[in-house]
Amino acid sequence: MTDEKRYYTIREVADMFSFDISKVRYWTDNFPTLKNKVKRNRGGDRMYTKEDIRQLEIIYQLVEERGYTLKGARKYLENKEFKQENNTELVDSLLELRKFLLDLKAALDEKAGRPRKFDSSETEEPANEKTLRLARQLK
Repeated sequence: MTDEKRYYTIREVADMFSFDISKVRYWTDNFPTLKNKVKRNRGGDRMYTKEDIRQLEIIYQLVEERGYTLKGARKYLENKEFKQENNTELVDSLLELRKFLLDLKAALDEKAGRPRKFDSSETEEPANEKTLRLARQLK
């Protein structure tokens, strides 16, 4: 069993960034990607997950280190999420197409009496398949 926490209080998060609680609360309220995700406990206190904290780290980098305005940081994050969704769909479509083409090639090779070089069901996968698989895992 791990000792890792699932949720962190707003005080703990503020301490991680050396911020006042009010700044964490302000960012949470002004970034839809956080506002709609941060949970509250029975007492109404905000509880942050590691994913929420990662999102705050990105906001911190954009606003505090790169000099983005809050509006600019929001726009950047919204665009980034849109691109990630589209990339995921594209990778999935390409994987399906690749499998179809490999199966078609295997069927044509079999019909022509040629030996198979690679079947999509084989355990050894080529380098480009590994790349696509890793890309899917990163989504």
